[in-house]
Amino acid sequence: MYIIGTAGHVDHGKSSLVKALTGIDPDRLQEEKDRELTIDLGYAWLDLPDHKSVSIVDVPGHEKFINNMLAGVGSIDMALVIIAADESVMPQTREHIAILDLLKINIGAIAITKIDLVEKEIVDLVKEDIKETVKNSFLQDASVVTVSTKTGEGLNKLKSIINENLSNIISPRDIGQPRLSIDRTFSMDGFGTIVTGNLRDGPLVVGQQIEIVNSSKRSRIRGLQTHGSKVNTAIPGTRVAVNLSGIPADEIERGDVLAPISELSPTNAFDIHLEVLKDIPNNLKHNMFVNVHLGTAQQVGKLRLLDCDVAAPGEHVWAQIKLKTAFITRKNDYCIIRSNQVTLGGGIVVEPHAKRHKRNHPGTIEALNLKRVGSGEDLVILSTDKPIPVQINSIVKETHLSEDSVNKILLQIIKSKKIVRIEFNRIAYYQSLSKWTEQVEKIKNDLYQYHQMFPSKLGLRKNELNKKLNLSAKSADVILSTIEISGEIIIENGYARLSCHSPTLSNTEESEAQLFLSILKERNFSPPTTSLPSTEITENLVARGKIIKINEQIFYETDIYNIMLVKFVDFLKKHEQINISEVKELFNVSRKYALAFAEHMDQKQISKRMGDIRILKTAKREIQ
Repeated sequence: MYIIGTAGHVDHGKSSLVKALTGIDPDRLQEEKDRELTIDLGYAWLDLPDHKSVSIVDVPGHEKFINNMLAGVGSIDMALVIIAADESVMPQTREHIAILDLLKINIGAIAITKIDLVEKEIVDLVKEDIKETVKNSFLQDASVVTVSTKTGEGLNKLKSIINENLSNIISPRDIGQPRLSIDRTFSMDGFGTIVTGNLRDGPLVVGQQIEIVNSSKRSRIRGLQTHGSKVNTAIPGTRVAVNLSGIPADEIERGDVLAPISELSPTNAFDIHLEVLKDIPNNLKHNMFVNVHLGTAQQVGKLRLLDCDVAAPGEHVWAQIKLKTAFITRKNDYCIIRSNQVTLGGGIVVEPHAKRHKRNHPGTIEALNLKRVGSGEDLVILSTDKPIPVQINSIVKETHLSEDSVNKILLQIIKSKKIVRIEFNRIAYYQSLSKWTEQVEKIKNDLYQYHQMFPSKLGLRKNELNKKLNLSAKSADVILSTIEISGEIIIENGYARLSCHSPTLSNTEESEAQLFLSILKERNFSPPTTSLPSTEITENLVARGKIIKINEQIFYETDIYNIMLVKFVDFLKKHEQINISEVKELFNVSRKYALAFAEHMDQKQISKRMGDIRILKTAKREIQ
């Protein structure tokens, strides 16, 4: 299934030719019929010998409606450029061809219309004018057919050429990730909301749960129609009408994108490789505002040049489009930029969810070039070349490859040891070998430096190590647990240390530590809160599991703490609640100790405070 888009100057007979080819009048608005002027997008379809049914999008040719034209040609497979014999090549002809070139439409044909109005010699002159106009464009070798919608001359030959051209096109991409850039929305009695658009990247199915990505409004597909016929499945490369439930038509507009739930996400900035048209009047400047057209959407954005300060006509440069409101796009989409009713250039989207880059930075440009021309293996490695390991869904989202493709690539590059596979809590994570090695060496070096500075301490507190590494607790767990399996580090009692490290207190410090332990045992549930040993000694004892820290002043010998814990939990099991007075009685201690221990139990999530009492939070928290 394929989609053809018309192009050409106003009043050159585009709509008349579409009607002659298909029998369908693409001008659906009464104003268009009255004025005989196409204002908005029109649609028709055509049956061809080698193709079941081909969609046609008819676009307006008037310069005032170039925005509508751009919304129609964003995802076509073939262009049909129409030039009237009585006027030849005109300004909008040239602009439309330039736009199609920027959108990388590779297949096209040219129809010279209204041949019944001029002599044959004039048609020959028009052919020469066309030949000069399309030189070095995608239409340079395109077939040129002379036609008349009045007499029917040339129509069958044009159909034959369209059929031949489409037979040379690779089937539209199907990666199982459908999206519909909406170009029309309306309500129909008995049906409700209908949206239409060109379907790309995957099929839609009746009953499927979808969302309007721009607004996150969710719906279900009640019905599908292609070329006037109901279907259960719509395939990519077709014009599709989708009947939606639960969303009013006035809450959806042209430029919105329909996709399966959570398949796509909006972006406020994307990176492009930009081609500047050769015949624009002025250079493009950094931070200039431009009109951005992508799919069926358009809005004003800021053009941030990444590898230059000024982009001259005809240059290819790297740029970032910064938007006021979000767009929906995928890698390898094409966009057009315009300003003051002039098309300036266009580019391929290389990074749909771009971060702000340091300008004129060689590393940034190198990474962008790799994303643009790199192989699937290159893209997968690049997507894992991050400070933290990533899951496969992240790789799929960043590379814009199918999950099957990513899995196949991962199998190969794990074997070649370019990527490390990490398993944590039965979830697979991936990280480039270079980043993994760098991370492991940094962790080992940080721990070594810490051991050198504090030989008496068991190790570095794990949460402090997380901060030094700038990692979340979850990411740190994935990395540290994997290194621990290798035997290079040990995680114990909330501390991380190199496996070769043994904490060493000086003889004096060890004597002080043993004295402190004996005092804690002697004082039982009311340990001393003044004249405590140094922080190095208490942390060493905590790390070795000899004592438990309740707060900055109160420490319990571990066996005594465990006795208190059991008594506390047993009391709650029996009485279901406890207050501070009862904690005092339970351990025969002052309020200071009772309150500190109760708060410690809350922090450990063994108890839960409710006003003046505490209850057992959950049986799962019990110490066995």
